[in-house]
Order: sequence, then structure tokens, then C-alpha cells
Amino acid sequence: MKRVLIFGSNSTLAKKIKLFLKNDYLVTSITKKKINFSKTNSPRQVRKVLSKVNPDIVINFAGVLGSNSDNYREVYDVNFLPNWEIIKFYINNKTKKKVKIILIGSSSYKKGKANYMLYTSSKAALHNLYQAAKEKFKNTYINIDIFHPSRFQSKLIKSLKKKGNFTKIDIIAKTLLKKIK
Repeated sequence: MKRVLIFGSNSTLAKKIKLFLKNDYLVTSITKKKINFSKTNSPRQVRKVLSKVNPDIVINFAGVLGSNSDNYREVYDVNFLPNWEIIKFYINNKTKKKVKIILIGSSSYKKGKANYMLYTSSKAALHNLYQAAKEKFKNTYINIDIFHPSRFQSKLIKSLKKKGNFTKIDIIAKTLLKKIK
């Protein structure tokens, strides 16, 4: 049975994905209580969990919205840094085991949002990190992908000032499942 390691496992999308995976995969869930990405010791904890679990698939759902009044580290330490730590782990630990890494971006990475500049810029940085990592992992055992979901009802966006159209979470989860399988 393939092992899936899910960071940010209490997010709305992560919970839905875990439901879809639970019968066919061995899922290890890492919540904010286990690793709080806004803490300075989180990079070490990420590496420790990756070594211990030795997953076939790694998915990072951790994220924060952040506003223009936040310190950039409050947003980047959660939206960007853990993804870098995952990638760096596999750059530094040459593996002969096939591993799939799926980063969770945002459809807003292409079009900045005036009230959420830190969020959209962190997701744009994540997308660029993915593109560079994809090139770095070419011809290796590491398969990296990114998923940019459209807007859906979640805890993360309840605070948005402007509401709008949302995609049903089941549709988004099923689209993500295609990348996992």
C-alpha cells in the first residue's frame, strides 16, 4: 500500500482528499498541532517527518490567507517555506524510490489581489519554485506537481471581504485526485 504524507491535514481540501484516499492508501496526517509552520523549528520537523514516514506521495495543504497588514513572514513561512523544505529534502537525499510531491497553490497566483498582496505573491513564488524544482528533478525519481484550485468554501477564505462564485469542494477534490493517482 502506498504511503501518503499530508501536511496541513485539517484544511478543508485535505479533509476531503483524506476521505477519498483512506481505503487505498496509508495516510499520515500532519496538523498544525504537530508542525506549526510559523515556528522557527518547523524546517527541522519537516525533514524529520519525511525521513520517518518515507512517503510515496507528499502533499502540502498548509496555508494562510494573510492581508496587507501582516508581516510577510507570517504568510511566507506557511505558504512558501514548507514547500521549499520538502523540495530541499529530496534534493539533498538522493533517493531511488519514486516519490510524488504535490504542492497546493492558488488560482490567484496569476492575478494579484489588492487586499491580499502577500498571499498572492507567496503563491506566485510557490509556482515559480515548482517550475524550477520540476526542472531540477527532471530525470530523477522525484515527480513534482502543483495544483491551483479555484475558489471554494473553506475556513481560509471565510474572512474574504468580497464573496463570489465558489466551485464545489467535491469537484476540486476529484480534480486533485487525478494528480495523486
